[in-house]
Amino acid sequence: MIQDRKLEHIKICLDKDVNTSHNYWDDVILKHVTIPKKDLEDIDIRTEFLGAKLNAPILIDAMTGGHPVAKKINENIAKVGEELGIAIAVGSQRSAIENKELEDTYGVVANYEVPLRLGNLGAPQFALGYGEEEIKRAMEMINAHAMEIHFNYLQEAVQPEGDRVVDGLVDALEPLAKKFILVGKETGAGFDYISAKTLRDIGFKAIDVSGVSGTSFAAVEFYRGGKTGKLFWDWGLPSPYCVIMLRDLNMPLIASGGLRSGLDIARAIALGGNIGGFARALLKYAAKSWQDLKNRVEEIIIELKMAMFLVGASNLEELKNAEYVIKNELRFWI
Repeated sequence: MIQDRKLEHIKICLDKDVNTSHNYWDDVILKHVTIPKKDLEDIDIRTEFLGAKLNAPILIDAMTGGHPVAKKINENIAKVGEELGIAIAVGSQRSAIENKELEDTYGVVANYEVPLRLGNLGAPQFALGYGEEEIKRAMEMINAHAMEIHFNYLQEAVQPEGDRVVDGLVDALEPLAKKFILVGKETGAGFDYISAKTLRDIGFKAIDVSGVSGTSFAAVEFYRGGKTGKLFWDWGLPSPYCVIMLRDLNMPLIASGGLRSGLDIARAIALGGNIGGFARALLKYAAKSWQDLKNRVEEIIIELKMAMFLVGASNLEELKNAEYVIKNELRFWI
């Protein structure tokens, strides 16, 4: 059952080492500026994304839903989103589309005044017949401002019960992108330029790059019995590489995949991202309490401001002009 699979995913992500073997954000070094431009406490990290005003360029990205355990996690995430004025996304809502009894495991987030709530459905399902009705249900379920469509074909290929269909997918998504605010999202393997451009051209409004550096869903599925998961553990495009390659598309980018700190957000925005997405790095806090999660996100905000202070940026626009050096494995990709 999908419900059981959701619980398995949570437990594996909490208990197992499913990180990729290299975090490419460590290959981005921001250049130090000796005399900062503005007092640390006066640095402005407010931004606008998909029409929503955010107090910080942070998205607590898609993690879970579809199981009673996930309901409390999503509620903790939503409460922090409201408290700190940042964006949130729920995990894949397919389980609630197929079983109405699970809607409240997602719908709980609608009880909070979050400035930007993103719904989530999988791309393979649209190749299998999902359409306008399913998007409407998913958005109404959480009172979403926009909808992530996640492209998780690496996971589906490795997953024993995976959906490996893609025929007719782009044609199915094109009319939907004209009616809804859709965000293309990867799930740890990264977005290539041609695929992102294809989505932009049919009307998608943003890309969530989610590249290699953090959680490997091939690894997650390996622990669920997908034997080829070990072979494809590190498959994909590095997160910062994706940001650099896609920044010329002139569409909003969520830099995600392996972000751990405010320094990583600073790196991401300097490379061309608009906001930073965190998932598994925050899962253990979200699983404890909303206060634990809030404390960690507040630390991330302080880390971001410190990085901006030290590169001489007083706001996010100036951070985009920060100088950096690329080293090690990422340098070979670039």
